[in-house]
Amino acid sequence: MATTLTFLLLLLLSDQSRLRTFHISEMRVIQSEARAACRTNYTDLVTVYSEEDNAALSDLVKNSTDSPWIGLYRSQPRAKWSNGDNVTFSDLTGDCGTEPCCAAVKADRSWESLKCTENRTFMCYKQDATDLPFSYTLVLKNLTWYEAQSHCRVFYTDLVSIRDQTQNEEVKKAGRYSSGPFWIGLLRDDWEWSDGGRSAYRNWGMYQPRPPSSSSNCTELSNGKWNTVPYSNSPLPALCYRTYIHVSAETMNWESALDYCKKENRNSVLRIESDLDQKEVERVLRRNNVSGTLWLGLGQSRLFGFWIWTNGISVGPFSNWVGGRAPEAPLSQNCGAIDTEKGFKWRDRDCRSKYRVLCEEH
Repeated sequence: MATTLTFLLLLLLSDQSRLRTFHISEMRVIQSEARAACRTNYTDLVTVYSEEDNAALSDLVKNSTDSPWIGLYRSQPRAKWSNGDNVTFSDLTGDCGTEPCCAAVKADRSWESLKCTENRTFMCYKQDATDLPFSYTLVLKNLTWYEAQSHCRVFYTDLVSIRDQTQNEEVKKAGRYSSGPFWIGLLRDDWEWSDGGRSAYRNWGMYQPRPPSSSSNCTELSNGKWNTVPYSNSPLPALCYRTYIHVSAETMNWESALDYCKKENRNSVLRIESDLDQKEVERVLRRNNVSGTLWLGLGQSRLFGFWIWTNGISVGPFSNWVGGRAPEAPLSQNCGAIDTEKGFKWRDRDCRSKYRVLCEEH
């Protein structure tokens, strides 16, 4: 039954990337059938990355009498950074029993595990358009970890993540005037997303999430909040999403990438038109554990030196070049790529080099 579900609505909002759409099923099914239907018809059950996502989904289902499934389910406890970075470094000790734990840096600069609903000051970081080191800001407001995450995302980039010992020392130095523990961006809970998405955003309702002993291992969206329910709970609609980004398995030069992306129901080599598009690309690459350099639909005019997308439109006003500026002739190379090792920045590359390619799908 799941694979024959029909879908009532397609949501493509102005505050959502054009590279991702949300859909809601017409029929009501149990969670396992909802996941199968989303994977058959679209990409997967929806992963919620932000308050903006949550608001858009809540608006989509505002006239529904049911609380639909989202893609969050209970799994093994695991640590994750708020911004989606790989957890390559951690100094976290202790746990919080069956409740979610969040990391705080103490006055002696060691880390500790605290319940995420406690109130603490917190450390945000801001990533600008250049290659300069991140800037860190200690915010002297006492908020829960979830509230701190929201604050950092509104006024900075996110709660700080720490990749190695060097960055750990930098964060400790930035927090030296804190008189007590302050939140950093590490969350440890036993909830994962159906598609493997690296989202540490949570919007639990009151008295949620229920403990593992309740057998409430799946999640519904109810009046903008999330509730845990058994997977075999009364059938509910499914909230699905579709991404329009395809990542090639093989490497190729830039000219071959153009031909590849025109085949098999694809449209063109990917173009990134906004910050929302950029975020969607980063999410897809992280979710699929893709690293290295990948071709974009970026080319430089050999005659005039300006950069254009393969559809003929000039780059801008959004761009994400390494160093904050487009490479200039005659020193530049003429094809553009995204580099996951450089913070997902764009850079020029020799068109004869062979990389995987990002395509847009219809």
